[in-house]
Amino acid sequence: MKVVSIFGVTGSIGSQALDFIRNQKSIFSFHTFVCDKNFKLAKDFVDEFQPKYIYFSDKIASEEFRKFNASSTILLQSFTELKNVLLSKKSDIYLSAISSSNLLELTSLAASSGGKLLLANKESLVVMGEQILNLSKQSETEIIPIDSEHYSVMNLLRNKDLKDVKKVYLTASGGPFLNKSIQEVANKSLKEALKHPTWEMGKKITIDSATLINKCFEIIEAHYLFDIPLDKLDILIHPQSKIHALVEYMDGSIDANISDADMIYPISFGFLGTINYELGKNELLSSSEGLDLNLAPFPEDRKFLIDIVKDVITNKGNRGLVFSTINDFAVRKYLERKIGFGEIYQLLISNYSKIEKKELQTIEDIEINRREIINFLEET
Repeated sequence: MKVVSIFGVTGSIGSQALDFIRNQKSIFSFHTFVCDKNFKLAKDFVDEFQPKYIYFSDKIASEEFRKFNASSTILLQSFTELKNVLLSKKSDIYLSAISSSNLLELTSLAASSGGKLLLANKESLVVMGEQILNLSKQSETEIIPIDSEHYSVMNLLRNKDLKDVKKVYLTASGGPFLNKSIQEVANKSLKEALKHPTWEMGKKITIDSATLINKCFEIIEAHYLFDIPLDKLDILIHPQSKIHALVEYMDGSIDANISDADMIYPISFGFLGTINYELGKNELLSSSEGLDLNLAPFPEDRKFLIDIVKDVITNKGNRGLVFSTINDFAVRKYLERKIGFGEIYQLLISNYSKIEKKELQTIEDIEINRREIINFLEET
């Protein structure tokens, strides 16, 4: 029986993972669930899956859960307790699906486990890609990306030599504001921004998709996950979300991974370690509507985001943390309706170059610098 811990269990990916595991319960047991605020859904999951421990990053949610918890699951009261239980018994499989750069230390612990890390947290590689990859190599932890793009790249590059590869393309749907200029989206409402055309996701990642910043994070991820040089990485806009990645070879040929927009494929592979052929519900080629596939370049008026990506990958240090933290701050303000949609971009444009760039050695360094960045943003 495989022991599983899930960080972000009540989020979109965590919930989909449990939906999948529900039919595989006999081969999994559950050690630790980590949640934020959704204590009601967490209670339902605890009642059904009976993890040994649960932790809430939100203290009010933790207290509410404590009032209603009648299970044998132990509620952890502090982050220190959480770290101690994770270190006391290592899980076979960790799913890191927290959609922000918070709780990076959990992903770091999982990367050091010697087990399997199913990585659905983009920010962990954006902020500390080298450290996570080094930890996984030293401990022989297997990292499997749990998103459609990187899962597709992993499959496309299997048994391939990067010297034969001219370019790896990740695709973006364009989100709800496809073909809209940066001026046209400046005053878009939260309701409009959360209306993603093809994917059901949490609010944070849905806004990141609307701004296209999510795809910029994915370029940084791909660089670290597959050791792909920056000049071999690019983004294409693909509204149908059927092509998830393409690999162009030196001879001009192109391989593409094409499937329905469904996270079940990487989730299944991550937990079972094999391709589950029973999932074969892909009916794209037999559809009476035909297979409509459109590709377009990344919009010119968002190219300043690519410049930031280049700086993060090329110069490293705390640049990924600066990028991620400004974006986290801006998205939070937008979700709270304190700024407009266009101000997410403006906060990045105005502040990325101003914040001091430096080397960070430890998780503590990262957390201190994160607070410094947030304080700087609050004061500007």
